[in-house]
Amino acid sequence: MAKSGANVRGLRQHNRALLLDEIRRTGGLSRIELAKVTGLTQQAVSKIVPDLLDAGFLDEERQPAQGVGKPRTRLTIRGEARYAIGVQLERDELRAVRTDLLGTVRARTGKRLRPGFTPAEAVTAIADCAHELHSGVAGVAGVAGTGALLGLGVGAAGPLDHVTGVVHHATKMPGWDRVPLRADLSAKTALDVVVDKDTNAAAFAHGWLAGERPRATAVVFVGSGIGVGLLIDGEVYRGPRTNAGEFGHTTLDYTGPRCACGRNGCVEVLHNEAVLAGDPERAADLLGIGLVDLVQVLDLDRIVLAGRGVRATPSLYTDAIRKRLEASLPLPHWQRIQLDLDEFGDDIVAAGAAAEVLAKFYADPG
Repeated sequence: MAKSGANVRGLRQHNRALLLDEIRRTGGLSRIELAKVTGLTQQAVSKIVPDLLDAGFLDEERQPAQGVGKPRTRLTIRGEARYAIGVQLERDELRAVRTDLLGTVRARTGKRLRPGFTPAEAVTAIADCAHELHSGVAGVAGVAGTGALLGLGVGAAGPLDHVTGVVHHATKMPGWDRVPLRADLSAKTALDVVVDKDTNAAAFAHGWLAGERPRATAVVFVGSGIGVGLLIDGEVYRGPRTNAGEFGHTTLDYTGPRCACGRNGCVEVLHNEAVLAGDPERAADLLGIGLVDLVQVLDLDRIVLAGRGVRATPSLYTDAIRKRLEASLPLPHWQRIQLDLDEFGDDIVAAGAAAEVLAKFYADPG
């Protein structure tokens, strides 16, 4: 009977990825600390670290001596070693950022998009922004040529399939039906492309860039539409069709106005009509009513409010939603919900999309 052997190369790759991600997540560790947190032997760490240093992924920082003995060397991620580009594709504009290997935004650009823009126009606009940001790297010291660009991440309105990169009948975007956005962008830019819902990219920013691991968080994104990105046990929950989070199309009033999704009285259409009517207090209150239901369904422990709709009047939204939560939850002393404003501002979706590209690199640094 043939014996199965251990895939030594695969194990080494796994350990390289483990070390890199721990260093990124903690902000820097010594070799001894790396061995402790990863469970690897100091010998294994000592074999892998030189490879990562030679590849240019790490920097060494000599720590001040503490007592007798040789001072420790702290290993940190060399941010300029690689970079990613992230894009937010909205229904009227796109925003693009370039991040370093730590996910720190180093440059930004953007474009207004005409009403009813086509998929082809969007692909061209995204490619132009990516080219602009990529060209800007030429003057950045320490970046090693075109190979330093890891890829392009795009956060777009759904419904869409994160696995295949196909946009399925995006609401309020005529002509966007079964659009192979990832394939089209890959062909246009010759880059590795990740496509995700804008709400999921926003949630990914909080889970990966901010290093948060709450049990159940909803990142509520209020832009031209309304949706949520869900962080469950620290991971983005996308659902079996990667289309979870269509919270904006939760029905509040089945006799209400017709929504772009085809139903009546959805959170999104009621909220947006209140905004257009010049009643932001009503809009925020309606959002709060919907979020109470979301908390009850998912047992959320945190809500993060994001998007340009919230940023216009942040205190109005937080006050209205907090009031609804406190008044509507049956056991407020037990079902305490942490309510926060997003810390990433205009960059949240684009930075999150870039972070999805970075996460692929950390999972398999080569």
